[in-house]
Amino acid sequence: MSAPFDPNQSPTGHQEVPASAPKKRKKWPWVVGGIIALFVIVGMAGGGDKEGDAGTAAGGVDAPAVVDAPAPASIPPLTAAAPSGKGKTIAYEVISDSATLNSVTYFDANSEMQQESNPTAPWSLTVTNPSTVVIAGVTAQTEGTSVTCRVTVDGKVKDEQTATGKYAVVNCTAPMF
Repeated sequence: MSAPFDPNQSPTGHQEVPASAPKKRKKWPWVVGGIIALFVIVGMAGGGDKEGDAGTAAGGVDAPAVVDAPAPASIPPLTAAAPSGKGKTIAYEVISDSATLNSVTYFDANSEMQQESNPTAPWSLTVTNPSTVVIAGVTAQTEGTSVTCRVTVDGKVKDEQTATGKYAVVNCTAPMF
């Protein structure tokens, strides 16, 4: 006679081992990671008070809150002045104690940044920018120890700066106009 039916026995007659339950994952690394992430987020958001904070007046009393005025119902369209066709004449100048500059970066006639590598000193360039909003500026680095830049707009000096030291870098800008 045959043996009674055993559901844990395979058809080959061998006893099957029940599958083990999946291992439980540890939760504490997730908790620690969450706490660290929370500190990072609070730190990046500026969660700490600093002395001299703008929200506190002298003596530790909170300054009154500034209330913004309500926005207008409709914003009027921008009306730009028509280009005059003349433009602004911008003169850039760079002077150095070295005959060679490492680089000169400036804004061209279209207010686009341009760069020259290893130009000779003294360096100068004059452009006429017909735009209604003009950006003017020059930056230079010398191989020497002294470098001076100047920006002139329509014959008026708008900025002049000097930098000294090995491989000095100087920057001159004219306000947008």
